Amino acid sequence: MPVAINLRVPAKLNTFLHITGRRNDGYHTLQTVFRAINLYDELALTLSSGDITRSVGPSDVSAEADLCVRAAHLLKAHARYPGGVDIALYKKIPQGAGMGGGSSDAAGVLLGLNQLWQLKFSIDELSALAVKLGADVPFFLRGGDQWGEGIGERLTPIALAPSHYVIVHTRQHCATAELFAAPLLKRDCAPISIAQVQAGVATCNVFEPLVLARYPEIAQAHAWLSGQAGHARLTGSGGALFAAVPDHAAAVRIKNACPAPWQAWFARSLGNGSNPN
Repeated sequence: MPVAINLRVPAKLNTFLHITGRRNDGYHTLQTVFRAINLYDELALTLSSGDITRSVGPSDVSAEADLCVRAAHLLKAHARYPGGVDIALYKKIPQGAGMGGGSSDAAGVLLGLNQLWQLKFSIDELSALAVKLGADVPFFLRGGDQWGEGIGERLTPIALAPSHYVIVHTRQHCATAELFAAPLLKRDCAPISIAQVQAGVATCNVFEPLVLARYPEIAQAHAWLSGQAGHARLTGSGGALFAAVPDHAAAVRIKNACPAPWQAWFARSLGNGSNPN
């Protein structure tokens, strides 16, 4: 029985994001494509006979609010597991960027503790728990390229060509709750199909015009990246921007030209069949 496990948990991009309506409970229904990319946070989980603790984590997020800790408590209660775990989280995915770092960390904890605590829950069983932590968390249990519907929890693998990306983050965090509540948010996108997306039908991110209007520096970065790569798009509800580029060399060139103090990365899609962590 292992006493510790180390995991790498990936970031994601939303290649598009449409809102198709709103449920009676206030949640928005959407269609999106999630892509896991090779930008990772790192987790170290160590068995403990006591409670759940976090020895390393982001300084601006309390342990009680950390999705990793919440995921561990949720799984411990569901499994009625008597022991504990110490969680060390090393962040590399920017926070508040729409790249799913917190959700990926939570999914990594669920997957890691399922192994470390020898619980033997299926991915479907873990997904039923994961949606209680956030709509993106079920995606990170599966990884790869996934078509998302509902609030993002209804997932279908989708076949997409491998891609290289440049990602730019101005270090501005977008207020997700405010964006979802914005009167000008487009909530009536016509539903489309997986086949239409694979055929190249025009899509958008409904949050992009709101974010570019509210955050001038993100708008500036959008214009810069579009000038470098020919296009740019917001991921999730922001504030990171990304552009697909022809190859790794193009990604490196644009990343190295990124103005300070913005952050930039080059990344590639991980594809289906890759380990989600």
